[in-house]
Amino acid sequence: MKHFIATHTFHTNILKRKFFSERKNRKKNSDWFDNESQEHKQTFLNLLKNRNIINENNFDKLNSDDFAIPMQFFIGKGDFFFCHWMAIDEQSIIDRLSSFGSEEYFITLVTNIDKPKINVEAILPIINKMK
Repeated sequence: MKHFIATHTFHTNILKRKFFSERKNRKKNSDWFDNESQEHKQTFLNLLKNRNIINENNFDKLNSDDFAIPMQFFIGKGDFFFCHWMAIDEQSIIDRLSSFGSEEYFITLVTNIDKPKINVEAILPIINKMK
């Protein structure tokens, strides 16, 4: 899988407020990640099947994260937000977002990036404090 940054731009301020209002109870990572419904998984895997990425009918053996997994969200107060993904290709990210109806709220541009780099010297003091 490759690394990608997805830039999401809301269609309108009203839809932006609606999007976050519907997700206002998501306070921790597990509320945003690892909460895919069976219906969304089925929709996503069907999109992959239509693209000939998979040819299996038994979706119970497959996991969405094997094809596109959100790693981080970067959400501010602006008209757009970013997500770091690992995926097999750009379209898999679009398909996974589409499986829960994201196109109602925002448009997405997916960009392939190099593997993120970390300045270990800068974060080492923080890591040491956590020990």
